[in-house]
Amino acid sequence: MALIFKKRVREINCKYSSLSGQISSRKINDTVQFESSLERDFIYLLEFDTQVKRYLEQPIEIFYKDSFGVYRKYIPDFIITYHDKFRKDEVVEIKYVKDLRENKNQLDLKFKAAREFCKKNNLLFKICTDKDIRDDNALFLNNIKFLGRYRDYFDKIDYKATGLVFDTSYAVMLMNKASESRNSTINSLISTITKDKNKRAELIFLMWYLVANNFISCDLRRRLSLDSKIWID
Repeated sequence: MALIFKKRVREINCKYSSLSGQISSRKINDTVQFESSLERDFIYLLEFDTQVKRYLEQPIEIFYKDSFGVYRKYIPDFIITYHDKFRKDEVVEIKYVKDLRENKNQLDLKFKAAREFCKKNNLLFKICTDKDIRDDNALFLNNIKFLGRYRDYFDKIDYKATGLVFDTSYAVMLMNKASESRNSTINSLISTITKDKNKRAELIFLMWYLVANNFISCDLRRRLSLDSKIWID
């Protein structure tokens, strides 16, 4: 019988660490807690990974014996479920490379218990380091952090209270224009619509919103700019 992870088993109290906090997640329609900036950056990667279906922080308790034979409790950082039904769910621990080296003996016992638990439950255990999260994804991470400012912008507006209306006509226009030409840049496409500075600023903001929400595609492995090429998949 497959395990079902719906609720974190441990709450992260933000007041105990200046590096802890929470992020609003589109994947799970809830807030996600983190207790380090490295975990926060990993959450950004998960949020913008189209292969990830959902995830949960602090998902399960794993019990093991330490080197003195005393029972200990270990809580991994995340569990991840993918859209690909043939891909195993992953239990993930986030650690700095320095921490892995300095606390190797202590951590090895935890990780051995985690691997045994995962093997019994048809899961995969992974350790993700600052090299995996930041060094190997530096440009991508910078891009999605930039897009994160735009992704949920219109969702946060109380339209009923403010009386504002989200006019979708320009969003549709941008998407249609992007669909017509696969060689357009953000700058060149918007220039075909208007030369007015204020309207251009509005359309640039809207374009980043559309890119952040996958309505319009862009190569996020290259530095984002107004000269970035865009297209509709």
